[in-house]
Amino acid sequence: MILEAGLAKAIIAGGGLVSGIVMLAGMVGGGQYASSKADPMKLASAVCTYRGKPSVPKSAPTSKQLRLTPAQAANARIIIDTADELRLPRRAAVIGIAAALQESSLNQKKVGDQGRAFGIFQQHPQHGWGTRAQVLDPRYAARAFFDRLTRIKSWTTKPLTTVAQAVQRSAFPDAYAKHENRAERLVTALTGRRVTGNPNDAVQLSAADTKAVRESIELATSLGVSRETVVADVKHALEAGALPSARKRVKAGGDTGRLAEEIVRTVASQLCDELSRQIGQVLDPATLAAIQTSGRGAVALAAALKMIGVPYSWGGGGPAGPGYGIAHGSGTKGFDCSGLAEYAWARAGVRIGGHTSTQWRAGVRVPRSQLRPGDLVFFATDPKNPNTIHHVVLNIDGKRYVHAPTTGSKVQVGLWTAGREAEFAGAVRPG
Repeated sequence: MILEAGLAKAIIAGGGLVSGIVMLAGMVGGGQYASSKADPMKLASAVCTYRGKPSVPKSAPTSKQLRLTPAQAANARIIIDTADELRLPRRAAVIGIAAALQESSLNQKKVGDQGRAFGIFQQHPQHGWGTRAQVLDPRYAARAFFDRLTRIKSWTTKPLTTVAQAVQRSAFPDAYAKHENRAERLVTALTGRRVTGNPNDAVQLSAADTKAVRESIELATSLGVSRETVVADVKHALEAGALPSARKRVKAGGDTGRLAEEIVRTVASQLCDELSRQIGQVLDPATLAAIQTSGRGAVALAAALKMIGVPYSWGGGGPAGPGYGIAHGSGTKGFDCSGLAEYAWARAGVRIGGHTSTQWRAGVRVPRSQLRPGDLVFFATDPKNPNTIHHVVLNIDGKRYVHAPTTGSKVQVGLWTAGREAEFAGAVRPG
């Protein structure tokens, strides 16, 4: 195993280690590790790739095999992808698909409740879910659903029908349960992930075990050790009983390979979030130089970076700073994505409005290749249709941006991913 805390004991015991990464670190004097620790941006970039992506079947099932139309299958995949983007456990995707099956049969065009409910979750604009155009967008609707789901106490362990009803407030509160088995099968078919034991993918390790895995991931990334090797080493550690807080799961007959995958993904996600917040205040010389020549954009970016750690609040924030939001953001003082953008550019003396629709028209268009610090970058479900824009961020260096992601998170630095590139609708330079 790679776990630093237990490696020496395992070596003495002849544990048959896979990578021996800590011995390698000792041989190189820990230089790369120390360098990486001193450069949070470099470490964060590597660690965030360790979150990994859900495995997918080698041969993806067809919509006919799933007993869904192509449109229904696409909407099911959007629900699963959105849960993964929010780094929610598998259980969230199952609940989401079961709810959507009951509400609309995964039909994004459905209009119900006498013309007052729309989209795959039949969300009501008058109840704070968003505009009609927004809730008709499956990706927006899924994010809104998960925003409310994750606010329910102990939602991962409560019966599906209980938490689905708490989110949806349906006139048929017991109807969701009948879709649970099918939702489980659809998530399995579309992701390749199977439930073994506890359906909640979140791994509950002790503080000591989490620290050991965390330090090992940091060391592995700094030395260029592959994620697959790390997962294999953690699997070996589980089988050797070197992670005490996971022994019950192992003894219960769980798949140690899958459990190792869960552990690496969970700890790496936590570490990625933490490092991403840190790197907002640790900028490299080249980026600092670019910021110094970016005029008002530099002022806006600096203002946004100073807000790192402020809670996300749906509809919250504005020119004056953090503020209480609306609907499920009414009890939280903070920012949503457009509120943060409005505040940052207000500090630079430019009024851009408080909604992405006005911010999209608040300056000149900028090509992706010519982004400068502080530019507003917009992401959309359909990049060719501005009406589907669902998120705005402030560019740092074309690789990173500062933003307010979603309910339950805080203002932080994000990293461009393939998914973000695919959603890139355009950029605007205000002023």
